[in-house]
This record gives sequence, C-alpha cells and structure tokens, in this order.
Amino acid sequence: MRPSSPLDRVAGAHDAAVLAVARRGDPVSRADLAAELRVTPQAISKILARLIGRGLMTEAGTITAGPGKPTTLYRIEPSSRRAIGLHLTRTRLHGVVVDLTGEILGRLALEIGHLQPIPDLVATLATMARELTDIGDGELLGVGVGMPGPVDRGEGVYRGTADPDPWRGAPLRRLLAAELELPVLLDHDSRAALVGETWTQPHLLRDTALLLVEDGLGAALCLNGRIIHGAHSQAGEIGHTVVRIGGAPCSCGRRGCAQAEHRAALDAGDAAAAADVLASVALDLVRLVDVDRVILGGRTVHEHHAVTMEAIRRDLSAGLLAEPWIHVEVLLSTRGADLIAVGAACEVLEHAYGVPQGLVGPE
Repeated sequence: MRPSSPLDRVAGAHDAAVLAVARRGDPVSRADLAAELRVTPQAISKILARLIGRGLMTEAGTITAGPGKPTTLYRIEPSSRRAIGLHLTRTRLHGVVVDLTGEILGRLALEIGHLQPIPDLVATLATMARELTDIGDGELLGVGVGMPGPVDRGEGVYRGTADPDPWRGAPLRRLLAAELELPVLLDHDSRAALVGETWTQPHLLRDTALLLVEDGLGAALCLNGRIIHGAHSQAGEIGHTVVRIGGAPCSCGRRGCAQAEHRAALDAGDAAAAADVLASVALDLVRLVDVDRVILGGRTVHEHHAVTMEAIRRDLSAGLLAEPWIHVEVLLSTRGADLIAVGAACEVLEHAYGVPQGLVGPE
C-alpha cells in the first residue's frame, strides 16, 4: 500500500469523516453533515460529489419539510467495497469477507496442522483468501490478518514467543502479498478486534479497552479515537503483567502472569477465579489509561461471559467507589467467533477510508 501525501491525508480526512457518519446507517442530508462536522454546506457538497463519483455514497431519495425545495438524502453504498479478514491461530484459520460497513458477506473455517512450516502456512492463507474473493460485489481492497503473539504491524512481521517458534521472524505480510498480488495488513489479534468494533460503531468508542481471551490473554486500546500501537508495536500485552507474586509459571519465564493465572483457574474448573483475574486486569487498565468502556471478546470469554462480566462490574464498582464521577461501561462483543477476522478485514477498510492517523489528535 503506497504511502499517502499530505494532500491525500487532508482530502482523506474529510472523506473519512463523512463516511463515518454515513456508516451509522441512517440517510443524511448535506445540512446534517455540515452541522455535525462543523463545515460549510458548500464543502459538504464537494465531498459528497467526490464520494458519489467513487461509488462510495449514493442518493437515498428526498424529504419535504415545509415550503421550499425537497431535501436530498444520502447514504453509504455498502456493496461498493469489500475486504477479506483472516484470523490465524496455531491450529485454526477463520476467514470472512465484509462490505464497506463491516457486515459479513461470507465466512470459511479450517483446522490446520499445528505450527505449519511457513511456506505451507502462506499457501493455506492464500488458498482461503482466494476462496473468499468470489463472495460479494464491489472492489476488493485487500486482506487483513490477525494473529496472537507479538506482531510488528509496521514491518508486517510475526515476532514470535519465548518458546521455540518456527514462525518467529516470518515476514508474513510480504510473503502473502506476493502470493496473492493484493495489499495485505498484519496485526495483533486484539488490535484487529478493536478496529472491528470501532469501525462498526464510529464515534462511539473513543476511549476504550478491549480484553481478548482466546488461547492467551491480550488487550487493545483506543484513546481519544486513536488505536494505540506503542513504540515497538506491542501495546496491550496485558497477559504478561503479574497479578500474583510467585504464582503459576508462564511461558514468558515469569510467574503469576495474568494469562497464566487465568488459564490455571480454567484448567482447575474454577470459572469464578478466572473471572476474578480478568476483573483485576480490567480495573488496572481503567486506572492506567482512563477509558470509559471495556469490551470483552474471544472464544473463552463468550463461554463464561456471565460470570466474567459480573466480576468485572463488581471490581470496577468497588475499585472506583471513591470516584463516583468515573463511569465505565462493560460490553460484550456481539461478533462471537468472527470478531478477529472481521477486525482484520476492517483494518483494511480503516487503512483505505479511515481518518488518517497523522491527522488524529486532541480536539
């Protein structure tokens, strides 16, 4: 994907702002957009003309309210663009293709050999992506891949774990892009999941932490509307923060990490104790970065969501008792098993049509 110029980013920010409003689903008028985005109707007219010319938006009829000319309404054109998302784990591959609003058009799932050699893994990813390319209409923008463990999003490289890891250092983005001849994005599964949530709920999740519980435990952060990656693309590795001194051994070499304690509790059949670990992590995140929403996602969370959400709400209520002005909403992702694959696809949409990160900042 080519780097954007300053002029690209300015125009892209205007287009992205209008598309974000339109992604909410209701038809909008020029006056509605101008009022919400605090620009002139003339400027909105130019942006709409550009978006309609690219097939991203279309007219949606008119309404009449009193004397004068009818008001033209506009809506996003979901079928104008598509993106593929792949959720890769050590043993499974789950893929979806989504439209411009992040709605799923089709899905595939596959059990793969444990830790396939890199050439075989790239071939498996490419095969599923090709099968998904025939689903849906509109321009296919690219393929996003979300996977666990340290991932360098900028370089498109899987950094690997502390254990002997045949995938460590693999330039998966470059290899898959060469195989498919399509743009490819690679990211940590929890960040991909959070991008999916923010793409389908524009402007609603400005300060949010997502806790993802799959085979491991991870987190992702959206602060002031911006997804946080960190200096080494490893922001959100909450699973390796210690919650119990001298506790269960962890694959990272330490003891008492949240991920290890959560897994030990589940292996012992104690869902309540596992929920307590997640509640402690959620409260720490709220204290550390001051978010007003915590989203829970991942297969393991959905298996125990009732006890987990109760524990988190209880610990937040007790932990923030002295600060009644702090309100934190605890939500369960509605995407289920599709969460990470949808998020990986939405990262491709975000790259193409989201507000350029260079222009995101304090209001």
